Amino acid sequence: MPAAPFVRAACLSVAICATLHAPVHADPDFDELVGKARAVDGDTLEFGFKRVDLWGADALERFQRCIVNGQTTACGADAWQVVTNLIAAGPITCKVQGKNRYHRNMAICRNANGIDIGQSMIARGMAVARTDEMPSYAAAENSARQSRSGVWAGQFIDPLLWRRGERLPEHQTEVRRWQRDE
Repeated sequence: MPAAPFVRAACLSVAICATLHAPVHADPDFDELVGKARAVDGDTLEFGFKRVDLWGADALERFQRCIVNGQTTACGADAWQVVTNLIAAGPITCKVQGKNRYHRNMAICRNANGIDIGQSMIARGMAVARTDEMPSYAAAENSARQSRSGVWAGQFIDPLLWRRGERLPEHQTEVRRWQRDE
């Protein structure tokens, strides 16, 4: 039975190697993130495996279209570009405020210049304020409305309603089933 210790040692080394190479899962709960971030969409930032949504700001959805100055625009893609530009300069600091109904972390995020990213998105007309989360953002939205900044210069569907399927009449598509004539 001299092979038994060798078999045990081989099994132990396989188990250790499997443990060392197992995928590392990020902790979903955290209080603050600091570092380089990537924009997933107009109101979602990603720090490696950790994602946060902007607290109090609901940006236009990535594939959402709007009408500005009588022309259909890719306003959701524009919102993504604006947030990408806001986070380009240096480390981003996000302080988690809570979780949304999808259990995603919601945070107030600032860029290297100290600019509140959510408030800036609202002031530029690329997001709407969720005043139940951040009452102070109402002033930024009112200012954007009055100056007709971003999507306030035309027509758009609130991102919350857009996620639920509402579209501007110009952007609705009719799906018809193909029928054979018999």
